[in-house]
Amino acid sequence: MGKLKLSHYKIHLSRYGLKADRPFCAAVLADLHNRVYGMDVDRVADAVRSCGCDLVLSAGDLVVMKAGHFATDKALELVRMLAADYPVYTANGNHETRMKRLFPEEYDKYTQKLASLGAVNLVNESIQTRICSVPFNIAGLELERAYFHGSVRKVLDTKSVTDRVGERQADAFNILLAHHPRYFDAYAGWGADLTLSGHLHGGIVRLPVIGGVISPDPCLFPHYDHGRYTKGRSSMIVSAGLGTHTINLRINNPAELVLIDFE
Repeated sequence: MGKLKLSHYKIHLSRYGLKADRPFCAAVLADLHNRVYGMDVDRVADAVRSCGCDLVLSAGDLVVMKAGHFATDKALELVRMLAADYPVYTANGNHETRMKRLFPEEYDKYTQKLASLGAVNLVNESIQTRICSVPFNIAGLELERAYFHGSVRKVLDTKSVTDRVGERQADAFNILLAHHPRYFDAYAGWGADLTLSGHLHGGIVRLPVIGGVISPDPCLFPHYDHGRYTKGRSSMIVSAGLGTHTINLRINNPAELVLIDFE
């Protein structure tokens, strides 16, 4: 039986001039890849319920799409279990984007199923909502493959983020679901109060002091491999993710469920 690591991060809303009726919690999914490393998806759903969460956010790659094949059944099973009790907001990672490009009809079926389960899939769009009286602007950023692959990657700037998801909301707490953490400068420049990312699987192998060893790109010793990073008032939390795909291995790097405690 595998281990599921629960990682808590605190957000003090008073820093942003906001006040909640009570403390609340958001669960963050990333890099499920249609399976949880070493366990079934119901372990994740049970962990979300046990933590008393109020909403669920996905930073991408719920599905797996590789070698001309895709799988979505476990991703949809997890969404079904969670959306029955919580608002669920999802964004596309590179695997969903690849599925959309290679199997557009199946991708449409997948997104239609997400909607039928009650999840809101944000693809270069944003939605405004309130949680415990706090106004939120939740934006889902999708990037094409050139931002993920190749020795010379495209440069993402603030304008490119705005062109995709629109302007930040000045009177709300702005959450950006952005799968690849590499572009934190652009996310902070856009005005994200909190960016939620994954993609790097925690570096797959984690070493004491050094941190993550390799990213799926591939890249040795990725900078934004795991944890919390800050630029001014903007924070980015990078999940080590829940699953694996091509490299079916995690060393010193258990599956991780991120929990954001808003106080």
